[in-house]
Amino acid sequence: MISKEMRGATVIISLSFIAGVIGILLGHKYIMPNAGKTIGLHDQIHNELALDVVQDANLAEQEKKFSIKKSELESRMKKANIRLSAAMQKDHTMLPEVVEAKQEYVQVLDELQTLTIEHIFIMRNLLNEKQAVKFDEIIQRSFSGIAK
Repeated sequence: MISKEMRGATVIISLSFIAGVIGILLGHKYIMPNAGKTIGLHDQIHNELALDVVQDANLAEQEKKFSIKKSELESRMKKANIRLSAAMQKDHTMLPEVVEAKQEYVQVLDELQTLTIEHIFIMRNLLNEKQAVKFDEIIQRSFSGIAK
């Protein structure tokens, strides 16, 4: 038979656990409703625009090309970031190596941003006039969400 103290401790632990779970659920629902949910631009395009078969195929082809280039740039960014970190740890001052590594990182970051903007325009050119208006709204919403 369980002692009175043990039963009390079990009840307190159980209630604490339940309160924690409820807190997490309420937090995800009301405080951070979009936590863990990432809806990419391409998902939004497919969900909100009625693409025909040709547009869908062209979009898939463009997305594949973009993804390859993006992966290459992200790999270069990681390498540049590693070099920047190593240079910063060397003397903890703005040595020429730090400045050079930072410039390399920023250059690759700029290339990625340029690639992304070009890709947005390429995608837009695949659409008809009505779809392009909706696409512009999706882009605006996406960029506004990033700025928050």
